[in-house]
Amino acid sequence: MIFICSYGLSAQNVINTDRPDQSDGTHIVEKNLIQLETGLQFSKFDEATTGFDNVTLIRFGVTRHFEVRLLNQYSIVNDSSKTSGFRPPTISFKNQLCVQKGLLPKITLVSYFRLPVTFSPAFKGDHLGYTFTFAGRHDLTPKMKIYSNLGINRDQESTDISYLATLEVNYNVTDRFSSFVEYFGNYAVQTSSSNGMDFGFIYAFKNNFAVDLAVGAPTMSLASNRFISFGISARLPR
Repeated sequence: MIFICSYGLSAQNVINTDRPDQSDGTHIVEKNLIQLETGLQFSKFDEATTGFDNVTLIRFGVTRHFEVRLLNQYSIVNDSSKTSGFRPPTISFKNQLCVQKGLLPKITLVSYFRLPVTFSPAFKGDHLGYTFTFAGRHDLTPKMKIYSNLGINRDQESTDISYLATLEVNYNVTDRFSSFVEYFGNYAVQTSSSNGMDFGFIYAFKNNFAVDLAVGAPTMSLASNRFISFGISARLPR
């Protein structure tokens, strides 16, 4: 599964994206604006299995504190055979709950609903899957931020419940260039937990256009399990 991520720059009106890290962010797209975010991820799961994913997120600002989103994902898994196709579509919402006040961080509720719709036989949508995440952001200095996530996830295939957590340090090198390092984990009763790390950057060529890159390992083992992703994001003018 690919987690759509958040990543922000601090300059006024510079695009703020939900990629390429693993943490959902707190930023809401401005009212009546559309933002497109798409990226490619290449993964190595083990010595015999590799993967490719193209994830596209469309975001629309409804109010100052609420946005709706549509997520589409095309995946390829190569092992002894090749499996490919579109995963079930996902509808998502972001709702800002509060702003930062002292030690209390800015908090946004992010929800994902993976619909029970099958586009490709390889990736069936037999059940409704969901993820509910409380995303936090704490500005330590004008250049340094701490992002954190706590959430619950229901797998669409097995219906198993798991829990997710992330912690990220984000630093604005300039008004248009930002870098991050991040921990992310997934914890479940039915399967063993996973703990990973990644790092990357985002650069805004213009206020409404940015590119990004991230490299990481879901199991903290770059030798056996790793990924690299890169993408672009654009905010459409009024």
